[in-house]
Amino acid sequence: MQAIIHSDIAADEADCGKLQRLIQENILKIADALAGDLQWYSQNAKLVTDSFKINSIQPCGHNRFKMLYDFTWNLFNPCLDLNETFTRSEEVMFRIAAGSLVFEVIDNTRPSPADEL
Repeated sequence: MQAIIHSDIAADEADCGKLQRLIQENILKIADALAGDLQWYSQNAKLVTDSFKINSIQPCGHNRFKMLYDFTWNLFNPCLDLNETFTRSEEVMFRIAAGSLVFEVIDNTRPSPADEL
């Protein structure tokens, strides 16, 4: 699965600091894709959307980069007396394409019972 941030970034941009600023400014556009399906943890898991923080961006070849990031999600269930907040650290590969940053997000949506049959 791909998540895309459209921008006027040069196809040969190599400044990781500039890329980090650009992504941080637009991270809410791809936040759901970066967090993945939190239903694996609980049906009550909710993403804290403004919690995304980019830790680093590292070059991995021609126009390819690895981004390390953190985000927070919350688990609230009053019946079970749960109100917990968790922070996850993840990484994702991305590449610079013409006019966009293309993130190679792993699709981790939970299968439905019909898919399992």
